[in-house]
Amino acid sequence: MKSRFALATAVCLTSLLWCATAWAMTLQEAKTARLVGEQTNGYLGVVIPSPESQQLVLTVNAKRKHYYQIIAERNKISLDKIATLAAQKAIEAAEPGHMIQTPQGKWLKK
Repeated sequence: MKSRFALATAVCLTSLLWCATAWAMTLQEAKTARLVGEQTNGYLGVVIPSPESQQLVLTVNAKRKHYYQIIAERNKISLDKIATLAAQKAIEAAEPGHMIQTPQGKWLKK
């Protein structure tokens, strides 16, 4: 009886995790929905606050910072310089309709 309960619990937990993953927002979806946008500092910013968009921004920015640090160390350039260069490229590459931030901090639709 205990093993059946444990199996049923495991199946339920696995199903919940699968559902959460299936409903997780992708970066592209968030950009298209204008929930997030590219900032001038090289990091993603929250345009419309929600738990999902805030979590996505935290995750993406942690990965970006990690790669920026690797590139900065490899090229003996400051992290801020790498982030600024990345910001320029990300803003240029943003698709029409995506949100970009001005140096003054205002969000604009590209």
